[in-house]
Order: sequence, then C-alpha cells, then structure tokens
Amino acid sequence: MEVLVERLVKLGIIQNKSEEKNYCPHDVSHFVGLDVHDVSLTKILVPGMVLTMEPGIYIPDSSDCDKKYWGIGIRIEDDVLVTENGCKVLSEAAPRTVEEIEMIMKQDEKSTVK
Repeated sequence: MEVLVERLVKLGIIQNKSEEKNYCPHDVSHFVGLDVHDVSLTKILVPGMVLTMEPGIYIPDSSDCDKKYWGIGIRIEDDVLVTENGCKVLSEAAPRTVEEIEMIMKQDEKSTVK
C-alpha cells in the first residue's frame, strides 16, 4: 500500500495517505484456503500458506483527480505459496504484458461463436 500511495501522490491523484481508500478500496493481500478469502489473525508466514498479492487502483468518473485518470481500473493478482526458502508464484504462467493479454483476447475473439 505504501508504494501505491507514493505513486498516487506523485501522479497528483491523491494528496496524502488519508485518501488511499478512495482509490484502493481493498488491501493488497489475503490468505487463500478453504474459503477463497480466508481470514487469519497471524502476521507470521509459514511454509504451506497460500496468499494473494493483488494491488488494485480504481479511479471513478467524477473523481477529484485530473479527468485523464477517470475510469481507470487496474488490478494485478498473483497467488503465492510460502516455501522454506521464500515463495513460489503459482500464477507465474499467466500473461503479464499488454501484448500477451491482447494476443489472448484476439484468440478468444476468433473462437467466439457469433
């Protein structure tokens, strides 16, 4: 959240941290378990835990920021397994670049029955 807030301030979208929830309404992570959004009181990560890394910024129309940012919504999500030596990104094969995503979207358009 600190990085998101820092960048939003730098862009002039917000003035300070107190405005972050206007554009980042959810936290950047949660546990994944029997319930997709498992809740845990622990702040200690141990091997075998799975959690998301999902920063998101959503700028509604009529926001107080510059109109050029209105209507933008960005959410990046990865699922991560905590291991003995760090973590393994379980979603590492997912498309990451604009080009990769657009290529998949074009393939999907071709396969859609019209």
